[in-house]
Amino acid sequence: MYKKIQFIAQTKEMLEVLDRPYPSITKLPKWIASTPSYIGGKRSVDVYNDPTSTVKKCLPVMDSITAGYHIPLHSDVWVENEQDDPNTINIRWSFESIQVVDIQKQEQMGSYPIPDGYYPTAFKWINPWIIKTPPGWSCLFTHPLHSDNVPFKCMTSIVDTDKFPLPVNFVFFLKKKFSGLIEKETPIIQVIPFKRNDFKSEFSYDHGFLKQQWEKAHSVFFDRYKRFFRSQKKYEQGDVKKCPFAFLNK
Repeated sequence: MYKKIQFIAQTKEMLEVLDRPYPSITKLPKWIASTPSYIGGKRSVDVYNDPTSTVKKCLPVMDSITAGYHIPLHSDVWVENEQDDPNTINIRWSFESIQVVDIQKQEQMGSYPIPDGYYPTAFKWINPWIIKTPPGWSCLFTHPLHSDNVPFKCMTSIVDTDKFPLPVNFVFFLKKKFSGLIEKETPIIQVIPFKRNDFKSEFSYDHGFLKQQWEKAHSVFFDRYKRFFRSQKKYEQGDVKKCPFAFLNK
């Protein structure tokens, strides 16, 4: 049974004009298409692993890339550096009626570690969507995982979106010396819903069961993790459906 995540525009007019969030799997990073599934295009076998498979065949990586939903940038954004002061940044956007970017108050950032190669000024994407999840479910908001190179990096946060009634804005940093266009529809954040649970850690050693499970997986040469250990995840949008991971067969 599917759980429902809602993206709620604040007005009917905004709903009609905004680019809508979409399942992350529908817009994969460009580097995936240029990466072959196997080194040299050929499979090879080994007792313990598949030595010619590439990152494109790594389902833990692909599960992270395709988890949840992307919120796209709903307007072109133009970034300019002042010639007299390279640390002064001007940001403009093409929408007239909807704010897209704001500056995060510096004192609110405290001693937060600025990523290397980025301006110390923190900005924030103004998110037009109120995000609503079922009771007991929160959302992880993170920079799109393993994404193509973009001139900004977002902070990661967790919000209890089953209770919070407002849009969540996304703090980000700009790369130094970047000047130019950040295109409309660029994914700016990845939204991964998850069920809240309480956990308590404990420590033990393997009594043989885990080793037996791994030995069982060695009854096949290929796709051991996929066939014996992985659970399929589905994130869909209304009636639009797509076969997950069809791209891995290319």
